[in-house]
Amino acid sequence: MKLKIKHIALALLGATLLAGPSLASGPAKQADQRAPLVLLDAERHIVLEEMRNFLAVLQIITDAVPREDMKEIARAARTMGSGAANEIPPKTVAKLPEEFKVLAGGVHTLFDLIALDAESLADPKHTISQVSDLLQKCNACHGIYQIEVDRGAARKKK
Repeated sequence: MKLKIKHIALALLGATLLAGPSLASGPAKQADQRAPLVLLDAERHIVLEEMRNFLAVLQIITDAVPREDMKEIARAARTMGSGAANEIPPKTVAKLPEEFKVLAGGVHTLFDLIALDAESLADPKHTISQVSDLLQKCNACHGIYQIEVDRGAARKKK
């Protein structure tokens, strides 16, 4: 009986090996269907830096919420408000699709609103609700777009 179990185990192992790496690696992955934002490498860096700044401010806000430090929330949120939107060079902004600009503008505006509401309402639960709305915008944008480096521009320079 033990010999029969060994044969079955070996047969299963052999079938798995014959099936190849497709079974071992899981289901096939689909190609990335997100719309490309084609930017120069330096422009890509600017856009990614802004996204990292969004995250850094969100971390400060979520750290301040349980402490109910509404002044810190307002201060941090204001750094990524509408004024920060003007830090992207106009030449780069011109390359971005309108829908991307609307989403990004909505994020900056929501940071402004978080700052204003933190000062006037002083309600941490309201702030967390606003952070949730903001993260929905971030997730939507990341679900729609990917950044690609303009390889043609790099070749023209050489």
